[in-house]
Amino acid sequence: MPPEISVIVPVYNTEPYLPGCVDSILSQTVPNFELILVDDGSPDNCGRLCDEYALRDDRIRVLHQTNQGQAAARNHAMAIARGWWVCFVDSDDAIHPQMLEKLKQAAEESGAPIAMCRMLEAPELPPDFFAPAEAGWERLSMAEKPLADQFDAGKYPGWVACAKLLRRELVEDYLFQPGRVYEDNEAVCHWIVAAKTVASVPLSLYYYRTNPDSTTQSRFALKKLDYLWALERIILFYDSVGYPELCRRFCGLYAEAASGYYNRVRQELGDSETAKKIRRSAWRLTRRIAFTKPQLETMLCELNPGLARLYWLLEGAARTLKEQGVSGLAGKIKKHLGKGEGQ
Repeated sequence: MPPEISVIVPVYNTEPYLPGCVDSILSQTVPNFELILVDDGSPDNCGRLCDEYALRDDRIRVLHQTNQGQAAARNHAMAIARGWWVCFVDSDDAIHPQMLEKLKQAAEESGAPIAMCRMLEAPELPPDFFAPAEAGWERLSMAEKPLADQFDAGKYPGWVACAKLLRRELVEDYLFQPGRVYEDNEAVCHWIVAAKTVASVPLSLYYYRTNPDSTTQSRFALKKLDYLWALERIILFYDSVGYPELCRRFCGLYAEAASGYYNRVRQELGDSETAKKIRRSAWRLTRRIAFTKPQLETMLCELNPGLARLYWLLEGAARTLKEQGVSGLAGKIKKHLGKGEGQ
């Protein structure tokens, strides 16, 4: 009998954590699943560990590839996956023994093509994480208004592929973009809109290992610019499906990120050419999408300070003209010129 669920784990340079990840998957309370481990050209002993696990458990299949990144690894696993359902797990994380059971139950009872649970984010696995869990589920609409409400509440379900059970065809219809990071952000928004509904299980059944060093200041990496790529793709997607409120919210994220990244590339890397590319990409996007005035002002002030000074001068003149008329504007100009002569 073919497996009902395909669990896909891209593996790269996580030798200390891989056994814990694999053991947590093999301990699932649902019997009929397969585990596909994709060794993404890992430089440590992960490839050997994957093969050893496959020899001990016939539910495991292993793919070895040259290093191509997480997106390509997941896509290659999708090409051989046999389950009707797909679940993605990162190789330094772990899942609760009942996660697949609870998500499958929620999906089947609700009729939703996606079931998701909460993530527990911590640097170390809590000792009580594997304790028995009981909970129901809630069916969430992925129409724009409820999805925007989820975004505003900090519960937007489209950030990551993990902690979800997905109908296989949803993923096959929109695979990950190879060679990118933040590829989850870009792909999952397509899945949740296509799904129309998501079953949410209010339990932290997925353990996400955080890096304690990630909060310290470090040299800016150009790969982080893929976040702007992901946000742009999300904005264009939500615009194409007629979700203007979601589009506007992601435009706000884009305006802040583009401004911050532009300055970091210039100041930390001294890379003026890449900074110019960020600026050009931002202005191209504003010609396609209607950013709000505050969002445009945020980017203008950071991406082009000289033009921003002219903008605020004209903005002030327009406001004076509206409030005080031509005489008021003339008086203000005269006063300003008088100050200039006295200097």
